Amino acid sequence: MPLFIILALSGFRATAQTPLPEVAVRFSNPYYDCPTQTYCLDVEFMTNTPGKQLYGVNVRFFYDDDVLEYLSMGDFETGYASPADPIIQTGNGQSGEPFGMSGPAEFFNGLVQRVAPSPVFLTAEWKKIFKICFHVDDPAAIEIDSFCPTVVWDLRLSPDPNGYWGFMPGDDGVVITVAGIPESAPSTEQVVQFNWEYDQSGVIFGNPVDTDCIPTTCGYEIPVSNWALFLGIGLMVLATLFIYRRRISG
Repeated sequence: MPLFIILALSGFRATAQTPLPEVAVRFSNPYYDCPTQTYCLDVEFMTNTPGKQLYGVNVRFFYDDDVLEYLSMGDFETGYASPADPIIQTGNGQSGEPFGMSGPAEFFNGLVQRVAPSPVFLTAEWKKIFKICFHVDDPAAIEIDSFCPTVVWDLRLSPDPNGYWGFMPGDDGVVITVAGIPESAPSTEQVVQFNWEYDQSGVIFGNPVDTDCIPTTCGYEIPVSNWALFLGIGLMVLATLFIYRRRISG
């Protein structure tokens, strides 16, 4: 998706100084593991200035504590890691109501950073850097055809009266830096919200929308690669029965 389209769909920061590289982040590719009730999302980045390398990101987002519970960050690209445990707060001045959530909003505040040389550079195409996994706590979310949990990046559509971009008081929201001299340089952060959209009226922060949904059903499915094996076994059984019947009838 071209970056200028993302601008129309996401929160962003404008600058009156020398334009900074624009770096966008999104959740993508939802995956559900039935036996463990684990729900995972890829965290992907892109930029309008190819050749930039991600240095660090404050991973800040909200989710419904009645539906999901954070488990882990992992599957990092070479050179990246989370150097400290995340801080997770439930409520803390922010209920789920402004986000349209039925339960309390849990606030996740973590860090991912380049900790070693990395061959990964950002481009105008989405690039996965790591993934985040949750446990599905809501019993009503199990064994359904369309599971669409809301996960909200901590970035307002426009800053609050004090100039802060985050939803929490005194919070600057999602902050992304790129590799620079001596270590990091700022960017203009953008987000693509996941199963959620901003409320343009400003009465509330926004509302859930069902855009990225997957089933949580646990029915057994035979992989396509195994169908040839099962077909061969079936044909052998049929051939054996055919030969047996001819011998009996003869």
